[in-house]
Amino acid sequence: MRLAYRVLQARWPGGDDWRNWGMVYRPAEAPSAPLSLHHNLDEFQELVQCLLRQMRTQSPSLEQADCILEGLGHVCRLLPEVHEYAAEGPESALVNAIEARVLGLERMGQHEPSEDDIRILAGRANRPLAQAVAHRLGVPLTPLTVRSFPDSETYVQIDALVRKADVFVIQPCTAPVNEHLMELLLMVDALRRASGAQITAIIPYFPYARQERMAQGREAISARLVATMLETVGVDRVIYVDIHAEATQGFFTVPVDRLQSYAILADYFRDKPFLRDAVIVSPDVGRARLAGLYAQALGIPLVLMQKRREAGGRVETTHVVGDVRDKVPILIDDILASGSVLTQVPELLKQGARPEVHVAITHPVLLPSSLPRLDAPWLDELVVTDTVLVPPPKRHPKVRILSVAPMLAYTIRGIHRGTSISPLWQADAPRNLGFYDQP
Repeated sequence: MRLAYRVLQARWPGGDDWRNWGMVYRPAEAPSAPLSLHHNLDEFQELVQCLLRQMRTQSPSLEQADCILEGLGHVCRLLPEVHEYAAEGPESALVNAIEARVLGLERMGQHEPSEDDIRILAGRANRPLAQAVAHRLGVPLTPLTVRSFPDSETYVQIDALVRKADVFVIQPCTAPVNEHLMELLLMVDALRRASGAQITAIIPYFPYARQERMAQGREAISARLVATMLETVGVDRVIYVDIHAEATQGFFTVPVDRLQSYAILADYFRDKPFLRDAVIVSPDVGRARLAGLYAQALGIPLVLMQKRREAGGRVETTHVVGDVRDKVPILIDDILASGSVLTQVPELLKQGARPEVHVAITHPVLLPSSLPRLDAPWLDELVVTDTVLVPPPKRHPKVRILSVAPMLAYTIRGIHRGTSISPLWQADAPRNLGFYDQP
């Protein structure tokens, strides 16, 4: 089979940093066939629907496909070159291979013969992360068809043999949360019906994690419901990264591996010249334990902020415990969604902190309301991981992204071999375990 394609690029509005982010393609043997769109822009439903609508109504050839981007040129473009890719297998396998090339992941790592039965599947939530994990392990993504019907129902089909295989499904449940969660459940169900030996759900960003208890009467405990659904469809093991409430682990009866990203983020700051004058800042009491891990890893003091939420979701900082005078704050948190944690920074500045604040966040949800807050002059950088996909239209110039792919690959290999993954909990894990080595 041969596919002809053109690379789809996207960027931060008004920026110059265009990034490969998908492709438009068709069978090379059928020049008049309708075009298909493969993208990593699930969160931008309006943009994607506009592309698909213009593709359907205009029915352009691949060479004339630029017309589908009418009105979207400030964030998307198609490169002019038409490429072809040929290989044996179903269309989804070719799409996987082309996507890896588009993302610059042509180099495949090595795996041992004993790892031939590893299968890695990815939904549509964060395919670049899944591709990076697969290439590091030397195991290409397993062909999988996931598509949406016109009435918004989701269809899933496994396009390769997975019988008696050790299967890992990578799917953070980010926006649109319910759609990605349903994708995950359907993938697990399809794998169970296809006789996968062991099915591990890798959910770097666990959905509904902030609804792990009843704060008021008559509320749903949504995180508990997600755990029940995963076990009901047949998940044998669950892996997640920096969940908001650690007690969520107790909702499961299957094994759960709770990974931490602090070592990756702390290592980023380890050699920075400002570190000798820095302090780790916890935004509230609930994050104090996480902040303590950062402070211990970097050997710098810990400062604690106390906050309260008022009507309308407004956050007010009531106390700052610790000395921040003439210090460079490194503010940490697990999730940045609306950006309310950034509204606490002015209180640090009032206490004498330097106006050169660094923020380290595991899950960059980055709702539209948070992006203007990154323009604050006192914010030097926002350092995040790729547990959550940050597409180019959300990549503010101050955002720095570190990958958890080496950590996930190490975890998959350890689980498959039956060896310990406890070295991941060490502060120097990224360097000791070769996270920065080429796959």
